[in-house]
Amino acid sequence: MSFEKPYPPDPITYTHYDTLIDALETRFGASAEAYIRDQTRIINTRGNIWTPEAGNIQQAIEDLYNDEGGAVILPKKMITETQPWTLDEPYPVYIKGSGMCWHETDRGTMIKFNLANDIHCIDIDATEAIHFGGISDLTLMGGTGNRDMIHLDGVTDWHLDRVYINQAQRHGLHVESTTDSWNLWVKDCLIENCDRAIRLEGGAGAGTILKSYILNNYFYANSIDIEVGALDDTTGSVKLLQLHNNQHFNTTGIGLKLYRKAQAITCMGHIFYKTQGDAVDISDDGSANKCSRINLLGFLIDGDGTTPNGIDLGGYTDHVVIDSGQIYDITGTAVVEGGNTTNITKGDIYES
Repeated sequence: MSFEKPYPPDPITYTHYDTLIDALETRFGASAEAYIRDQTRIINTRGNIWTPEAGNIQQAIEDLYNDEGGAVILPKKMITETQPWTLDEPYPVYIKGSGMCWHETDRGTMIKFNLANDIHCIDIDATEAIHFGGISDLTLMGGTGNRDMIHLDGVTDWHLDRVYINQAQRHGLHVESTTDSWNLWVKDCLIENCDRAIRLEGGAGAGTILKSYILNNYFYANSIDIEVGALDDTTGSVKLLQLHNNQHFNTTGIGLKLYRKAQAITCMGHIFYKTQGDAVDISDDGSANKCSRINLLGFLIDGDGTTPNGIDLGGYTDHVVIDSGQIYDITGTAVVEGGNTTNITKGDIYES
């Protein structure tokens, strides 16, 4: 091929990158390289090109369905979207930007959504489960509208990597599965100034979210950073969730909230600083809906004279292990054990 791959070299593969180059060279010959280097156009892996204007990203997404999936590569540009991105076919679609940037600048890929109410900015929901796909290396900012920045239903092996979400009007990322979803990865993101940064919940049916990972993210000034639990009056649940090495700063409410049918959850290596609500709050609503098998390990909670309680266990929470952490400078109690909680194991916790 006429265009040299970026570092690092083999054995790392660039499946979608190779597909993009092949498609462009078929259409434009040797001039294909210029369409990537100038970073001013929207390109997809079918080799089709659009100007960076409102509505054209959706056209690039829909064009990929002709190949049953692929990637959309976005330019280094600020684009104000006046219509949502809708992914409603069961094919893997990856949306890749040219890097995160500060909101409302064009130093990377910056997308601002100005939508009417009751419309998700990015709605990923097909009649069949979507296997693989994701969004990476860009900034998403809420302008007008009152719904989720990213709304997922029935997806597996889906990634959100190196994405900056600012001012989502409701949830930054909302996984509401009416069918099962698994292997969801959220990592290396910055999410701030949202009503709820991330919400995972069993859906309107019996859908279960399982085997998912939230890793190495930075949360700032959200009402709730991570919220996990089943919708009221549903049989859906969240199971086998791993939360690792996330940082929660100046949260205006609760850092980690678990409620109703959150099962087999490991939260390890988190830092909570100056949350205005409890750092960790677990409050299910009855023995049939209890949270169970919760592990809180290797954490640090610095209340800075603001946080009410470090870890609040309420409802019917069962089989909780709390170990190897520090809780200090809070205004209330380090670990609150509710009347119906059972099988609580506290290991080495430094409280001051």
